[in-house]
Amino acid sequence: MTNREKYTIFLIEQFRFKRGISAKATYNLFKEKGILEYIGNTFEAIHTLDTNFVLSEIEDLIK
Repeated sequence: MTNREKYTIFLIEQFRFKRGISAKATYNLFKEKGILEYIGNTFEAIHTLDTNFVLSEIEDLIK
Protein backbone atom coordinates (compact mmCIF):
# COMPACT_ATOMS: atom_id res chain seq x y z
CA MET A 1 0.00 0.00 0.00
CA THR A 2 1.38 3.40 -0.97
CA ASN A 3 1.65 6.42 1.33
CA ARG A 4 -1.00 8.12 -0.80
CA GLU A 5 -3.40 5.22 -0.24
CA LYS A 6 -2.66 5.18 3.49
CA TYR A 7 -3.28 8.92 3.71
CA THR A 8 -6.55 8.60 1.79
CA ILE A 9 -7.74 5.93 4.22
CA PHE A 10 -6.64 8.10 7.14
CA LEU A 11 -8.68 11.04 5.83
CA ILE A 12 -11.71 8.84 5.21
CA GLU A 13 -11.50 7.60 8.81
CA GLN A 14 -11.04 11.10 10.25
CA PHE A 15 -13.88 12.52 8.16
CA ARG A 16 -16.27 9.72 9.07
CA PHE A 17 -15.59 10.12 12.78
CA LYS A 18 -16.14 13.87 12.47
CA ARG A 19 -19.45 13.38 10.64
CA GLY A 20 -20.56 10.23 12.45
CA ILE A 21 -21.08 8.22 9.26
CA SER A 22 -19.78 4.88 8.03
CA ALA A 23 -16.54 4.39 6.16
CA LYS A 24 -18.50 3.12 3.15
CA ALA A 25 -20.73 6.22 3.11
CA THR A 26 -17.65 8.44 3.41
CA TYR A 27 -15.86 6.62 0.60
CA ASN A 28 -18.93 6.94 -1.64
CA LEU A 29 -19.26 10.65 -0.81
CA PHE A 30 -15.56 11.23 -1.54
CA LYS A 31 -15.88 9.34 -4.82
CA GLU A 32 -19.05 11.17 -5.89
CA LYS A 33 -17.69 14.63 -5.04
CA GLY A 34 -14.21 14.10 -6.54
CA ILE A 35 -12.44 14.15 -3.19
CA LEU A 36 -10.49 10.98 -3.95
CA GLU A 37 -9.09 12.69 -7.04
CA TYR A 38 -8.38 15.83 -5.02
CA ILE A 39 -6.41 13.84 -2.45
CA GLY A 40 -4.52 11.97 -5.17
CA ASN A 41 -3.69 15.13 -7.12
CA THR A 42 -2.64 17.22 -4.10
CA PHE A 43 -1.11 14.54 -1.87
CA GLU A 44 2.41 15.98 -1.99
CA ALA A 45 1.14 19.35 -0.78
CA ILE A 46 -1.58 18.37 1.69
CA HIS A 47 -0.11 15.40 3.54
CA THR A 48 2.12 17.71 5.57
CA LEU A 49 -0.71 20.07 6.56
CA ASP A 50 -2.76 19.99 9.75
CA THR A 51 -5.45 17.30 9.52
CA ASN A 52 -8.20 19.66 10.68
CA PHE A 53 -7.25 22.13 7.96
CA VAL A 54 -7.40 19.41 5.30
CA LEU A 55 -10.76 18.17 6.61
CA SER A 56 -12.07 21.73 6.48
CA GLU A 57 -10.91 22.01 2.87
CA ILE A 58 -12.69 18.75 2.07
CA GLU A 59 -15.87 20.05 3.73
CA ASP A 60 -15.69 23.15 1.51
CA LEU A 61 -15.19 21.04 -1.62
CA ILE A 62 -18.17 18.87 -0.77
CA LYS A 63 -20.50 21.86 -0.44
